[in-house]
Amino acid sequence: MPKVIPKPPVRHRAHILYRSLRAVVTRRPPAHDGPGTSAIRHSAELRTMVLALTLTEIPVAFLVSAILPPPARPFHALLELALILTGFGVLAALTRNPHTVTASRVVLHTGFMGSLDLPRPAVRSAALSLRTIPGRGLRRVPAEPAAVACSLGGTISVRLHLDPPVPMELGDGDAVDVDTVYVSADTPDAFARALRERAGPRDRGAHGR
Repeated sequence: MPKVIPKPPVRHRAHILYRSLRAVVTRRPPAHDGPGTSAIRHSAELRTMVLALTLTEIPVAFLVSAILPPPARPFHALLELALILTGFGVLAALTRNPHTVTASRVVLHTGFMGSLDLPRPAVRSAALSLRTIPGRGLRRVPAEPAAVACSLGGTISVRLHLDPPVPMELGDGDAVDVDTVYVSADTPDAFARALRERAGPRDRGAHGR
């Protein structure tokens, strides 16, 4: 059975960012570091954008602080610190939560807005699929009732075919039988290769196409 984690509330998202940033600072080994596990990074475009905005915010914070009246500077400093730490927290969450493939599970992450843990035998094939799907996190796909998207941003690069369809509850009260999952992957070829390498005898023909 799949393990579905829908979009968490804002407070929980903030906790995920904090834990991820603390883990990076303390150099804690990621949970996916282990034999028999393939990790595939995702959301490269979003990571690049967040990094650029966060690094730009640092000098901007000092410039703005210099023109503010002294009584307002402590409050501005706190606001800027929160913004900068949030940016680095997003980067840490995306880096420490890649997609993972093992012989038994395929776990798809968004970083901090939900995840999808699928049985490996249910994922029959992977194909390149460059498109944009509105929304963020784990969500339904417009005009495709049997499809879901699992990505932090709208850019999708891989389509996974599930056979047989997998029943899912996405947190909106309605269950759906899903046969297609769209995800973002920095290296779609590496994702497909990891699925082939972890495939059982029933799946090897499908992934070889």
